[in-house]
Amino acid sequence: MLHAQLFHAPQQAPLIEVVNEDDELLLSSPDAEWYRILKHFPDEVYCPIAARYYDALYDFNKKQPKEFKIGESCEEEKGQAALRFLFDRPTMDKSASVLYEEEYEIAQREGVSPHSIGPGITPDRLGGRKPKCFFALFKSFFGATIMGYRPEPEEVHRLLSSNLSFARVCGFIPRGADEQYWFKYVPSLRKLEQFDQIMTDYGLWNEIKYDEVRKNIDEGFIKKEKVLVGDTTHYHAYSGFETVTYNDKDGKEKRKSQSKVTKNCRCEDQDNCSHPWELADEGAGTIVKKHNKYIWGHKASILGLPLQGIPLDALAVADAATHDGETFLPHVANLFENVPTVSKWIDTVLYDSACDNEKLRKDFESLLHVQLRASLNPRSRKTLDDDLPRGMDRLTPYGNLLCKGAHSMDYKGMRYEDEKFVYAAPVDENGISVCLSCAQKPLCCPLSTKGRVVTLPFDKLPHINVDDPPMAKRFKAMMRLRPSVERMIKRLKCDLADDRLTKRGNGAFQAYLDKTMIGFHILLRS
Repeated sequence: MLHAQLFHAPQQAPLIEVVNEDDELLLSSPDAEWYRILKHFPDEVYCPIAARYYDALYDFNKKQPKEFKIGESCEEEKGQAALRFLFDRPTMDKSASVLYEEEYEIAQREGVSPHSIGPGITPDRLGGRKPKCFFALFKSFFGATIMGYRPEPEEVHRLLSSNLSFARVCGFIPRGADEQYWFKYVPSLRKLEQFDQIMTDYGLWNEIKYDEVRKNIDEGFIKKEKVLVGDTTHYHAYSGFETVTYNDKDGKEKRKSQSKVTKNCRCEDQDNCSHPWELADEGAGTIVKKHNKYIWGHKASILGLPLQGIPLDALAVADAATHDGETFLPHVANLFENVPTVSKWIDTVLYDSACDNEKLRKDFESLLHVQLRASLNPRSRKTLDDDLPRGMDRLTPYGNLLCKGAHSMDYKGMRYEDEKFVYAAPVDENGISVCLSCAQKPLCCPLSTKGRVVTLPFDKLPHINVDDPPMAKRFKAMMRLRPSVERMIKRLKCDLADDRLTKRGNGAFQAYLDKTMIGFHILLRS
């Protein structure tokens, strides 16, 4: 009776409750946290999103496949389409958004009330079979994630078919060979694919992701921090590529890798049929990891809180070949818009050397009112070994000064009035300057009793920001927080999913990231 009152729907209390011994063992096992999460999952909280899903399902079933009018796009050749797609990419068209922006489908409200549904309670329609339960389907997908499997229909179907305890705790029961359709039976692969497609096309995965983050903030599972870190990571694409040759604005011939151009039809002569050309894997690109190491894949931008190691958002980059430094500002702005509480916390954002750009710092200050700190990128600057103070051997582009005694000088600060950086000799474990026992002392600082002090003019390091030099201890202490984003990426990409995609296109990739984030934040509350 408690169950019926909870969901505001009349339902007869079960007269017999079946208890399975293996389920009881899983419930008490310390290694089956996934089972306890699914068993005690607060389904009632998700009734509003369930109502939206049933509306979307009804809208999806009403829509007929789009008919293509004969004659549209029939004059475009394959090579012309490849060039058109090439120049529309964000790496070629600077006005295009660098982050993937999906225009989700909107379903009309069909009168499904959140109070009329619950686990095993689906809305009634005038015709057709009862739909599969949203709560069981939803738990099947995020349950696969917290178990460490890919949240994709094929993997979910395998788990439901092979793991009876998993199917039962999600809300399904196995189906016999000759039994007729019943909405509580384990769904077919096609039904799981349909559920995933509807949740993707109507933006429900994306909506749940931000709901989970906001919920964890409101309930205190995510604590306030003043620093936000970011980075990008790659996922191997489930596609191939081709090389497109084009002429740049100066008429010089260049080549660029791009997803293959194809048609979404089964016509025997695709080169002459009327269907439009499209990219086989929109968003995939060549990602340069280091010299002579290239990866064909999709790129994701990750943001999170460093002290707690919690990712707050993961977004697909519209073109994987986009430079990392271009994704950070729009992604932070998107996070602040969707999770306003975080925008009130953050005063500093950290990134690697890809964001070492003065214009980008000013944009963060003026648009988001936060300070950007990035690892120094010396670019083409080389180490200086001449025209240095007496006894000094070399000055690296990172501001590290080394003496001829093979000691690294400690950065002490600067004299603004003289426009000079100040360095001093390091001390040993006894607090005594290393200069006093150095063999180079007669040539370097013969009269010094406290160790050598050296000053360098600002123009020796013109690329260094004197207001926040990377040699300073406060800068180094702050930047020690940045690598925590690598642990967040590892949790999302390795612990809760896989870095090899099984679907194509940015829409499917963004849904994959959303499902992984949902699993992480549900697991965080446990």
